[in-house]
Amino acid sequence: MNLEKLLTIDSSFVLTGLGVLVRSPAGLAAEPLRRFTLYTTLAVKLVFADGQGYSTTASVEEIARPSSDDQPTPPEPALLLHLTDSLELPPGTEVWLTQEPAPAADWL
Repeated sequence: MNLEKLLTIDSSFVLTGLGVLVRSPAGLAAEPLRRFTLYTTLAVKLVFADGQGYSTTASVEEIARPSSDDQPTPPEPALLLHLTDSLELPPGTEVWLTQEPAPAADWL
């Protein structure tokens, strides 16, 4: 499989006990994530500015950004990284899909 860039990190937030939520810059929604259903677990690789990589998993989430005019904003896709190590995730770090997720099983 060819690697697919999912997003470039603009900001990250540690959610204690859950992982690190990362999102793309405002106005540049992570469109490649829209093809996945919420909570899909993905195999990803973080690529830092120096070219080093870190493999992990992430789940597809949605977030809403605050608006300046008090109007609701539509949710945007984001990723919740499941990190086993404490990592600095500076803006500009890229997140790449390394493996297509298995198709969801039918429950009925």
